[in-house]
Amino acid sequence: MTKLFIPDKVQIPKIAAIHDLCGYGSCSLTTAISVLSAAGLEVCPVPTSYLSTHTAFGSYTFFDTTENLPTYLDHWSEVKVPLAGAYTGFLGSFEQISIIIDFFDKYPDMLRIVDPVMADLGVIYKTYTEEMCMEMKELASAADLIMPNLTEAAVLLGTEYQGQFLDEAETRAICDQLLQLGCKHVILKGIRRDDAAMIWNCIASDDGSYAEYGHKRVNASMHGTGDFFASIVTAGIFSGKELEDTVRFAGELVHDAMEFSFSQEGWQDRGVNFEPFLRSVADYCGSDEDAAARLQ
Repeated sequence: MTKLFIPDKVQIPKIAAIHDLCGYGSCSLTTAISVLSAAGLEVCPVPTSYLSTHTAFGSYTFFDTTENLPTYLDHWSEVKVPLAGAYTGFLGSFEQISIIIDFFDKYPDMLRIVDPVMADLGVIYKTYTEEMCMEMKELASAADLIMPNLTEAAVLLGTEYQGQFLDEAETRAICDQLLQLGCKHVILKGIRRDDAAMIWNCIASDDGSYAEYGHKRVNASMHGTGDFFASIVTAGIFSGKELEDTVRFAGELVHDAMEFSFSQEGWQDRGVNFEPFLRSVADYCGSDEDAAARLQ
């Protein structure tokens, strides 16, 4: 079993959450702040852009924060914000990628988690240019852990998207190629097999270890599930949970949240309702012993 982070018994881990902020739609910073906070972690938000809604809507407003991002992050270095880690998602421009890599370099000891949010089901998101997609490979190389779906994996590797149906040998091969980019761990998301009732997530590490975890599949596509999954995994990691068990838990909780979301009006546009499941995140990530130690 793999632990990527050992929490301090007293100090709450501080995590830079580098994502866009959507006014409407269950995703991005809204999800990351909620999930990591529920886990008892201190979230330090870094908005990469502001959107009125997520990009799956027919139209939306988009404000790029690239111009202010360097001074924003440089100030953290100046005041010595003691970050334990960083967790990146949707980015606002090509230039932001090198800004974030520079930020990583200023915090060489922090754990770097990259969710290369740029595509799904064979389609690249509207705001992502070809130049951005190519440069994301550099960000993945600077990460300790990356969490692409199958479309994003194809973009990172410069290969054709092969669909969701892959056998174990094929997923192992993709993971091995992703590890060659320079990251230490890969979580490959959203794999389907012959059993239509199941969906799989795979974990591979540069020490040669490999594992797969399946859970019941919901027969629908729902916006924000990738962000919810990645945020749960990040919360589990910085709570000191084993990576393999965190991936299992995240997959099952995303399934439960999707099933619940069908009861909510407008789910097709808005996306997954994760809010009722934050207590489950708190219960999974929490430690009574650590909480008691911090209160002493």
